[in-house]
Amino acid sequence: MKNGSIIRLLCILLACALIFSACGKDEPETAKTPETTKTEETAKTSDTTDTSEITETPEIKVTETVTAPVEEKLSFFTAAVKDADRMVQEAIEQYNAGDYSHLAEPVKYNVLWLGYTHVTYGDLDFRMTDSDRMYIQAVALNYEKSLESITDHNLDITVDLHFIDDETPLTMYYGYDWLYMAQETAQPMIDKYNESGEFDTVLTTIQTAGDENYSRNEGKEGFSINYAILGLCTAGMNSDMGYSTFDLQLPAEGTFPLEDPEIPSLYATSLAVHEWMHQLEYMGTLLGIEYPNTHAYMGPEEFPGYQEYINGENDYDFFEFYKLVLTGKLPYNDGDSVKYVGMYPKMWPLIKRNVFKLGRFTIKSSEGKGYLSGREEEPRLFLSDEPCVWNIKYTDNGRFVFTPVEMPDKLIDLGNAWDIEDNSISLWIYTGYVDAQSWRIIDNSDGSYSIQTPYDSGRLLTVRGEQGALLCSEGANGVQKWDIEPVR
Repeated sequence: MKNGSIIRLLCILLACALIFSACGKDEPETAKTPETTKTEETAKTSDTTDTSEITETPEIKVTETVTAPVEEKLSFFTAAVKDADRMVQEAIEQYNAGDYSHLAEPVKYNVLWLGYTHVTYGDLDFRMTDSDRMYIQAVALNYEKSLESITDHNLDITVDLHFIDDETPLTMYYGYDWLYMAQETAQPMIDKYNESGEFDTVLTTIQTAGDENYSRNEGKEGFSINYAILGLCTAGMNSDMGYSTFDLQLPAEGTFPLEDPEIPSLYATSLAVHEWMHQLEYMGTLLGIEYPNTHAYMGPEEFPGYQEYINGENDYDFFEFYKLVLTGKLPYNDGDSVKYVGMYPKMWPLIKRNVFKLGRFTIKSSEGKGYLSGREEEPRLFLSDEPCVWNIKYTDNGRFVFTPVEMPDKLIDLGNAWDIEDNSISLWIYTGYVDAQSWRIIDNSDGSYSIQTPYDSGRLLTVRGEQGALLCSEGANGVQKWDIEPVR
């Protein structure tokens, strides 16, 4: 299979997997809606959604919560929404006006890049040579400097490259003979290098090409069948940190050593940029605008409104297309007029992974009945004497997501996205069902808050004894009012 076809097919499959990954919940078979019938299929794709092997975050001890005066508490979440909405509105206005005014200061964007030099799958054994190491260093520099140049230095990128020499297993993509570096496999190294939480995205790279890898694996079961995939886009703007992985491959003749780092001239640079650009596609949802899929270079047959770009004819490996997207100058024809779409300058501040993160909080019953908590070993939410620390992040449209600090892969989730009385609320992985995993924070004007579904019913997160957390109408039996306190 050609490299371009592999990338296109994989990302289409993965997009489907993300859309339909609300999986594995125990609900009656006959009660499932069309939205939830996809869940059993994706429950099997443990390669991309199973998080059981992720190294747990060290225990967090809550030493002190800060009790703010009522008048400050009343304005905190409102102020956060106001500030976030201002940034979003400014980006929308700039997009609508076709305004390319340069940012007053560039957005600092930090990339953690992990080069895995020794990867295996069964008897297959792939390793980087000294030349591969030199090549990936050039690719990382080319990625950093060419993106800064393309974006007119509205982005200030810092790449921190580390080589991982430990033998590390690859994962096979469910249902296909494709191998890749799974995020859960990389997570211990991500945690090691991201202890300070400074990185906005992670890129991981392996190497399966080259004469040495060929001679080492020729004749082994699966060789020339289990191809390493070129790219895998597994996290978008809704995640605290993006993640993409790809195969290094070999440099095209005459492109290496690198001549000018500000010109995207290496094959693997195009792979890195391509996979990273998938992480920006959330802009369309966040801003409610037309934003191009990273594969829109395929043209109108698959992406109506976009013209076709030919690999190698217009620019190096679709880079003419990439440049137009990253500068907001890609023409899109909606049938009535042509609009130039892609990343406008005021969108760049919105790609910072913590841009809408409000901090760490405890969520305590206003009646003193305990803290809202969850455990890794079971999904349900309950009341506990021991405080659980939550990251609260604003998304959009007045909504927030709640993630336990000790379980960063989990969100407060409405079971099967059913807006029905007494439906279960628990911790679950990101599913793509935004309405089921985002919540409104309602100010009760007495120092307490309620956590409300964005669905039309307006039901509230309610904890009722041993039943745990349920979605109930206002005034239902159980705890519905919470003191949400910042943790120092």
